[in-house]
Amino acid sequence: MLGLGAFGTVLATARTASAAAGSEASSIAGFAMRAELTAQALYELADGDLWSVMAQHHAAYAQRIAGIAGLSATGRLDAVYDELSGAFSSGDPSEAALQLENTLAATHTELLGMTDDGPSISAIASIAITESRHAATIAALSGADLETQLVNSAAALAPEA
Repeated sequence: MLGLGAFGTVLATARTASAAAGSEASSIAGFAMRAELTAQALYELADGDLWSVMAQHHAAYAQRIAGIAGLSATGRLDAVYDELSGAFSSGDPSEAALQLENTLAATHTELLGMTDDGPSISAIASIAITESRHAATIAALSGADLETQLVNSAAALAPEA
């Protein structure tokens, strides 16, 4: 379905065994920013007002993270983009969007433990909460059952060591 089986493979290869517990705040922020820019680019492939709003949200998250970290908001996670671009270009990207939002929420939650930078933690935590809400909303709008709406079993992406 929409290539999401292969998406799990991409996630597995994107993860690392020990993901930078001592990484600098800017590398963690850079990874989070690129994840958000990837989501923006994917949503821009989809047709419809909902997907356009989602692209705008992710662009704003990337800008917020970049501003806090003193980075330029550029780049993306090419493996994730390449794997999901077909699903987002399809007639209904709901399933891929749900998986993406759950993955981003899990990723940002995981990143919280990798930095002690207060402003980054605050931004990333608020983004993780919003992405969880995005996932629940997409699931509800697509008619998914209650468990799918409320349970996030997605694996987190992790920055390269």
